[in-house]
Amino acid sequence: MFVMLNVKRLILLLLAVTACVGGESAAAGAVKTAEAIEDLTFAALEKRQTLGALRKQVIVDRTKWPKSDLSGLDFTKVTGNAIIVHTESGRLKDPLSTLTGAVPFKLFHLEDDPYRLALSARGIGLAKGEDKAKYHTAQYRPTLEHMVRAKYVLFVVGELDEPRISAFEKSFTAGKLEGAGMLYEIESKKLLGGFAIEARNSAKITTRTGGYTGQALDAVMHDFENNARAALWKGLKTRFPSAKIPTIVYLDSKE
Repeated sequence: MFVMLNVKRLILLLLAVTACVGGESAAAGAVKTAEAIEDLTFAALEKRQTLGALRKQVIVDRTKWPKSDLSGLDFTKVTGNAIIVHTESGRLKDPLSTLTGAVPFKLFHLEDDPYRLALSARGIGLAKGEDKAKYHTAQYRPTLEHMVRAKYVLFVVGELDEPRISAFEKSFTAGKLEGAGMLYEIESKKLLGGFAIEARNSAKITTRTGGYTGQALDAVMHDFENNARAALWKGLKTRFPSAKIPTIVYLDSKE
């Protein structure tokens, strides 16, 4: 009987030690994960600062655009070595447009826009009550990794006019993007080529007048953004035929 009790006590002790060790391992794993996220988001922010400085040096001079293709150019999220940056995305050109329920133009949603995501993942510019931890999840992490890994950047530059309405005149002005895509090697800051980009709202949108507010105006922006991406991909594949591009489909103009 005495031996049986001792055996039971030994088993309970071993179970307690195992649980304790397991708990410590889980805690250690959580700490390592948090540290890894901290390192990733900081590296992405540093890369954003580098790209911001390079963007200021971009001058659209078509006579100086190199003509050769670039092998191995990859814009996909998981394996990509190149990203696309449109610094005006996510910001209303005219802040007063918010009075009509307007949404800002976004070439890509946040989960596919590493340049914008780098700020959100560090808690910069978030809406009141929004937690940066949202942008540390598996949905967004590959985009941050893509940012850090990138060796090339395609800047989308030019004039952007958002779709506009006039409640007084009951008129509608279509969105318009006229600019260029400029590819650079990030480390050397070397220009590798460029191409023209032009996009507008679809004809079925531009013929309608008045009534564009709230969800309807969101649909107008969604149409414009889709056309802008289509123009971007077409120009990119024409100029760099071997480039690998992602397949992106959005249902609305959110984020």
